[in-house]
Amino acid sequence: MHPSRPYTFFAAALLGLLAGGLVALPVQAQEEPAAQPAPQRPAPRPAKPPAPARPAPPVAQAQPAPSISQPAAQAATLPNGASAINETYGDWTVDCRIANGQRLCVLLQSQGNSQTGQRVFAIELRAPKAGRAEGTILFPFGMKLESGAVLRLDDKDLGQGLRFSTCLAQGCLLPISLPTVATDAMKAGKTLTVAALNLSNNEPVSFNVSLAGFGAALDRIAQIDK
Repeated sequence: MHPSRPYTFFAAALLGLLAGGLVALPVQAQEEPAAQPAPQRPAPRPAKPPAPARPAPPVAQAQPAPSISQPAAQAATLPNGASAINETYGDWTVDCRIANGQRLCVLLQSQGNSQTGQRVFAIELRAPKAGRAEGTILFPFGMKLESGAVLRLDDKDLGQGLRFSTCLAQGCLLPISLPTVATDAMKAGKTLTVAALNLSNNEPVSFNVSLAGFGAALDRIAQIDK
């Protein structure tokens, strides 16, 4: 709610009306003196014409700044002039392509349902920038979203847990941001486990991510995305 504004009241000023009385004078029977001509007043001098108005000084107008030619941004490229790259390193895939003049490069691993062939889990990371590798984990529907998810590297917890950001037609997304110390540990590790709680029975649902080839794939996208 907005705070109420005080009202200001104005008092009306009262004007007194002054009435003037008229007194009747008695008429005397006296001879009126001959009317004397009224003294002539000197003719009024013609009014001095007003001085011509001085033209107002011109208003300064902003001048357009001189244009400085900027060098054209160099178009993004891929090695050997390729329009797309798809390479496999162990259990990881490096996928790079040019879209709208920009280079998009990720390393990813996905898992599908053996019966339906549909993808139910995926993890992807972009090339490290400023000491962190940003990415996304795709989880299936039916998770307890408010509980988030946890990461374990072999037998140790990795980080302080993740929070779901949104759900799309493919599943629910977990943004991840891994510092260099975490990605270095993953290069030397064997398995990354991602777990969340099932909404219906509150039981954990886990996906094991093989780290075979992770170090080579991460180094490859860092090399391409320089």
